[in-house]
Amino acid sequence: MLNLADYDVDPVRGFLPAEDPLTELPPEFSEWDRLGRELPYLLLTNRVRSTLATMTTPDLSLLTTNGELERAMQILSCLGMAYIWGEQPAVDRLPAALAVPWAAVADRLGRPPIVTHASVVLNNWRRLDPNDGINADNLACIQHFLGGMDEQWFFTATVELEAVGAAALLPLVEAKDGATSGNVGLVVKKLEQMQKVFKKVNVALLRIYERCDPHIFYYRIRPFMAGWNQDGLIFEGVSDTPSKLNGASAAQSSLFQAYDAGLGIEHLHPETQPFLTLMRDFMPLKHRQFVEELGAGESIYDFAQANKKESPQLVEAFNRCIDELDEFRKIHMEVAVRYVLKAAKEGEDGLGTGGTSFVPFLSEARKETKAKRT
Repeated sequence: MLNLADYDVDPVRGFLPAEDPLTELPPEFSEWDRLGRELPYLLLTNRVRSTLATMTTPDLSLLTTNGELERAMQILSCLGMAYIWGEQPAVDRLPAALAVPWAAVADRLGRPPIVTHASVVLNNWRRLDPNDGINADNLACIQHFLGGMDEQWFFTATVELEAVGAAALLPLVEAKDGATSGNVGLVVKKLEQMQKVFKKVNVALLRIYERCDPHIFYYRIRPFMAGWNQDGLIFEGVSDTPSKLNGASAAQSSLFQAYDAGLGIEHLHPETQPFLTLMRDFMPLKHRQFVEELGAGESIYDFAQANKKESPQLVEAFNRCIDELDEFRKIHMEVAVRYVLKAAKEGEDGLGTGGTSFVPFLSEARKETKAKRT
């Protein structure tokens, strides 16, 4: 059976860090912490580019833990996205003062130098009451762009969703192991546990509506999530070849890719497979490996199909999980339409933050989910 700890997956918190994220770097990096704190003000006064062009880089070898690297990546990613998109016109070159350390820290973490789900969600929260749980009503963002209630809620509500969904990961691994050993009873039990979690995840997703206005999301948050997958961006001091990268996307969350991989929900359509595969490159390395391991060998769907006649209880438990994931994808589509398509003005592209036309992608992903009902 897969050992969650081998993949930096916590049995309680899932893909969220087992220890609360760092809010500050070592003293040598105090300038970076200060710039991170002042970013909303630099954006409001159009001082981002003039300030960041001369920032200094301490000795990066002083970043020795994964938590320190994630905090550094968080700051540099937000500063970098603010430099590119925070003033007009957008730039196609990033100064070496920012580009060199950003690329170096990204390389150590094994993912591209651009803002990702890992930086603005998984590692971007602190608890207001350290004795209370990880839920949006007890969280504040560590790092902001422009700041404000809507921006904070967009990220912290997503943190809550990750925390709620984490409870399905161990049962998923145990169900996959039960399928391998032919233990029908165990698989049914674990599927029933997962279905209850999936139902809670769907409730958590709806919390986004509570305190994040679609207009503010579209015009004040979404712009900083955009990538440069068309013309590219030159990282001065790193390479003269333009880097082409997709922006942050919900598809970078390992949670639902893990659910799909373990259950056996395959995304093979041209609208889904290339993008979902690409988004794995933006995940933390060990999380990516976890998803890949879950997808290897016989899936829970294969097991349910093989035992369809002998065990209707197994089929029923599996189908209830599929139904909940189908409901999640239905809600996700509704959220995306409301926060992007309906919020966009006439003539604007209305693309998802990952740079894709999300309606065909989400529609096909839902069809592929429903198709696994046995």
